[in-house]
Amino acid sequence: MQVILRPGPAAGLIEDAVADADARGLVEQVRAGDPSAWGAHADAARDWTGWMRAPIEMQAEVPAINALVDQAVADGIDHVLVLGMGGSSLSPEVTRRTFGHGRGIELRILDSTDPVAVTRVTEGIDPARCMAITSSKSGTTAEPLAFLADVQQFLADALGAQAVRHLIAITDPGTPLATVALADGWRMVAENPADVGGRFSALTLFGLIPMAIAGVPLQPLLERAEQARMDPQPVRMGVALAALARAGRDKLTIIADPGVGSFGLWAEQLVAESLGKHGEGIIPVADEPLGDPSDYGSDRVVLHVRLTGEHDADVAAIGATGIPVFVMDIREPLDIAGLYMGLEMAVATAGAELGVNPFDQPDVQAAKEAARRALAGAGVPRDDRAEPEDIVRAVEMLGRGDYLALLAFTTPTPEGDRIMSAIRAAIRRRTRVATTAGWGPRFLHSTGQLHKGGPDSGVFVQFLGPGSPDLPIPGQDHTFGELLRAQAIGDAQALETAGRRLVRIDLGDDPLMGLRRAAAAVGAGPPP
Repeated sequence: MQVILRPGPAAGLIEDAVADADARGLVEQVRAGDPSAWGAHADAARDWTGWMRAPIEMQAEVPAINALVDQAVADGIDHVLVLGMGGSSLSPEVTRRTFGHGRGIELRILDSTDPVAVTRVTEGIDPARCMAITSSKSGTTAEPLAFLADVQQFLADALGAQAVRHLIAITDPGTPLATVALADGWRMVAENPADVGGRFSALTLFGLIPMAIAGVPLQPLLERAEQARMDPQPVRMGVALAALARAGRDKLTIIADPGVGSFGLWAEQLVAESLGKHGEGIIPVADEPLGDPSDYGSDRVVLHVRLTGEHDADVAAIGATGIPVFVMDIREPLDIAGLYMGLEMAVATAGAELGVNPFDQPDVQAAKEAARRALAGAGVPRDDRAEPEDIVRAVEMLGRGDYLALLAFTTPTPEGDRIMSAIRAAIRRRTRVATTAGWGPRFLHSTGQLHKGGPDSGVFVQFLGPGSPDLPIPGQDHTFGELLRAQAIGDAQALETAGRRLVRIDLGDDPLMGLRRAAAAVGAGPPP
């Protein structure tokens, strides 16, 4: 992996910032995992630098991981479900989309509490040929435990007492999940180093086990990650990103070539949750459709994840307008290890330069607590839903330097993605404002931290589906639909408490039709 910078008119700003950082010895500090790199946050950072050692330390885990996968293949396993949220599900999702199923095993990722999404994850699967991985750092995260309850019932109905041999846990040592899994005799309990935060865990057991299942060779993967760790350029990229953000260019637009096109999904969480706090932040803009260079405002920076060169001309045209461009250039998909490590180093460095702790997430808990209150019936009922056409109200709130975030609490579908992409492109053409999009509750463990804790430059559109048909959660007194509705209410309340601009839209009984109506209202297509 090679980092290339095309700074344009920002060359002087970046050169000064990098020279200052080099004079302070920042490159050496970050590469060594020295907590003093994070200044006032050194004590807090001290317990969260295990990701820097992962490329070396995880090599000792490779034989056990490979043995697990070899045995699964021998047992005829053809589906593996990954049940997680945030860092424990996003890198496996990138693995699924990038590498497919090289060992003949299909990965399926569940990180949505939408009842239809939960039902679909086991569709067409033979329980006897299926394994499920519950991934949770704390071992107490509500969503993975709800997913586990549903999948356990699916397996137990067909396999009885043997169902436990189809279960794997990835968690920190000594968590409640690890305790239960060990006591019940699960196939494997993989205890990850406790000094690695979820969003920095792609090169630890949380990411490596799904990679091995997808046929990724782990030893060369980790070697490439270590090569990236030794490279000073990712650290200098982090310095440059912070300097640009302070100068008003705080919208990091990620353009990824085919072959690694889903990388932005993981990078989005890393950037948003690490840097979006205490009024600071860099806003990651992932999966935004490409547009005319004139559509991009002066608050942009581009990160081009380059593999095939297919987007070279588009990126060059955007850069010609004066927008700084960083290129992370790789030769083949296996080099994604360098992308993971390189961007982790860059983001951790940007946190040091911006004066924030890149390893905490102080504002995520607010939405969780509000969701719990709503689920218990103590939350404030919401009756402020607008019609799809009222998305225009959100557009009218936008000003220079703002961004618009589409937050969809309904069933994730490819068609929904396409419609939201059309909405994003239309709004950008109209306003030159950056746009983001996410499916709830996935984004609550990702960009949600930035939404509440970052700069007050976001305008939020919450799309709400019908929440039916519903699905009970085995062993719990609420359903998946009720959980999803409570999470939507909790997110709205947390945004409002933070003083954010919010429009809540009822998509009606046909969510895709509702999205099409919203798209038509902003000029993204003909009326439905």
